[in-house]
Amino acid sequence: MARSIVLFSMMIMFLFGCSGGNENTANTKIEEKDGEVKVENSELELMVDVKVLSNQAEFIITLINNSSKTKKLEFSSSQKYEIIVTDQNNQVVYRYSEGKMFAQALESTLIKQDESIKWEEIWEFDNGIKPGEYEVEVSILSDDAEGLIKKKTIYVTEEGS
Repeated sequence: MARSIVLFSMMIMFLFGCSGGNENTANTKIEEKDGEVKVENSELELMVDVKVLSNQAEFIITLINNSSKTKKLEFSSSQKYEIIVTDQNNQVVYRYSEGKMFAQALESTLIKQDESIKWEEIWEFDNGIKPGEYEVEVSILSDDAEGLIKKKTIYVTEEGS
């Protein structure tokens, strides 16, 4: 019995993992039912705020719908964004998704007009982070918001910033 459940679960995961997505880009506007409209990048605003403390950085990611209609974002997994921090030599020192597992399931999020979605993440520094300048790149991982990326420079000091 347990063997059948495991095989059935694996088959379902395989089917969801191999399913194709919508091939439309973020710059294509497609009307959908219930007043939802596929996203155009100019209608969404990505804001990133980073607070650097003595041993951590707090990332506050806000996605704002500046349009007059509800927007629908579709994601191919439970990961909604990626955060990458690089040093002055363009070496990746932090990647949000590294070491994490995300559910491989189609998910969608609605953002009503003039409303926003906010995510917060904490990056705990280890001893390998030296004082200096770092570049943070945050990207939204929806095919409907392709190219929605924000870059920001942060400074880490001996005591934090």
